[in-house]
Amino acid sequence: MMDSQAIRVMVVDADPGGGHALQDILENVAGIRVEVVARNKRMAISKLKATHPEILLIDLMLPGYRSIEIIQHVSDTLPQTHILALSPGDPPHDRIILALQAGALGFITRDTDPVDISSALQAVHQGDRWLPLEETYEVLQETAPELAVSEKQTRDRLTQVILGIIPLTGLIAAITAFLWREYWGSVGVRVVDLGVDPSTRMTDVLVVLLKLLGLFGPLLLVETWRRGIATWISLKPGLTKIYNRAYNLHLGKIPIGKFLFSRWVGWFILALIVLSIVLLLNQYAELILILVVGPFVGVVLLANFLGFDDDLPELLRMPRGRNGLILAIMGVLVLMFLGVLGGEVFIRGPDLRTDGVHGILVTKVLDVSARPVMLYDLDEKQEPLGALYLGGNADLYVLYDPCEETVRLVPVGSSRVEVIDHVTCRSP
Repeated sequence: MMDSQAIRVMVVDADPGGGHALQDILENVAGIRVEVVARNKRMAISKLKATHPEILLIDLMLPGYRSIEIIQHVSDTLPQTHILALSPGDPPHDRIILALQAGALGFITRDTDPVDISSALQAVHQGDRWLPLEETYEVLQETAPELAVSEKQTRDRLTQVILGIIPLTGLIAAITAFLWREYWGSVGVRVVDLGVDPSTRMTDVLVVLLKLLGLFGPLLLVETWRRGIATWISLKPGLTKIYNRAYNLHLGKIPIGKFLFSRWVGWFILALIVLSIVLLLNQYAELILILVVGPFVGVVLLANFLGFDDDLPELLRMPRGRNGLILAIMGVLVLMFLGVLGGEVFIRGPDLRTDGVHGILVTKVLDVSARPVMLYDLDEKQEPLGALYLGGNADLYVLYDPCEETVRLVPVGSSRVEVIDHVTCRSP
């Protein structure tokens, strides 16, 4: 008679003989029921979808790293299925570590005693860890030399990043200074006329970069948060039951639950929520985004990139091996930022209207301004003139007439300017 209370186990073993031998052992373990044995990734995923076992016992020695891929897939899509890795008698330290990182709760070896196998399955079924002492010690011994090398590489990488920031800052300052000159040069204004050093725009550039980091940086952590939510649900029996019902929901023959609770849909929904929150901050609390969120995300990403993520809370850790992704995304964001800025300068050019200057990025990044003013001639030889005040030096006011689209240089000593709301153009 089949025990309805037995723990339902699925075995994935590349060796058909080994899988069935393991099945024979498990069938003699009280409280365990093997529901299916799979031999490859395709078969395993197919059977997982059909059976939803409580425990996945998986051979770590599948060709390539398919066993790690299966563990990751189960962790992402079936958080209620707990995973126990199956290792050879001499545990491969790299696969053990990758399996634990991907979501396995522990491992056993093929020569483990049936009593210990039962204990391991019972522990994993409860969501507890199972790491055999001697085998785990061997794994740590084998890993120690690599960790020593990794620590040295981390220190070297930190030094390179610090040294690289210095010329990078100068490069950004040079680029923005060039764009600033080109922006005003297109309407015939020289830097010397405005009496401004364009390199001082570096502060404005950093502010905008922090804002971009605050807006889009949290998206790099969405996958970590999604996994954390899935793990939390798996530890709540009531929520797990609701999740399973929703996951198995069908509309006719269409498995809409499977689609709605897939990894990518979950990531997309959570990303929309995160993006909505930071956009609200940008709209109503921009200083929080720039002074708090941006620097915080920057420190978190830098810590992950430099290998100091172990000192961070779990929900702030990027998935291992994503350093290249971080650099690529940050590089793309910087290129997009410079591309939009350059497009505004060279393609759109200055957008000077009767109420001032308009733009997407240039008004904040390059800190360009054009205040509507009324110019009065103290000698009363000229009628009052409405124009945009661009800047000036000790001798001259630099004004732009948006009506005639011309630049005027007016002596400071013989004129007075008064700020107004907008310039009124005279009818021809």
